[in-house]
Amino acid sequence: MGWLDKVKQGMERAAEEAGDMAAVGKLKLEIRALNGKMEQALEAIGAKAYDLSEAGTELPPEVAALCREADKIADNIKGKEKEIEKVKAEA
Repeated sequence: MGWLDKVKQGMERAAEEAGDMAAVGKLKLEIRALNGKMEQALEAIGAKAYDLSEAGTELPPEVAALCREADKIADNIKGKEKEIEKVKAEA
């Protein structure tokens, strides 16, 4: 095998590797998009569970505890919003 054949083989191998890298890159982008959709689905599930909790539906203890934690956070948000209103009123 001459040096020209070796160069040609090297170029073919490099092209194959570049194609593989492009395919992997495309698959990684698709995975990122799917992860985003999964996050949205989980957020929707959480929102629905919270709505059910607010409506008085009995939920599994683990879910009910998370909803109570969300209630505490919501109360903290309301408190901070009141502080904002107080600061603005004093200004």
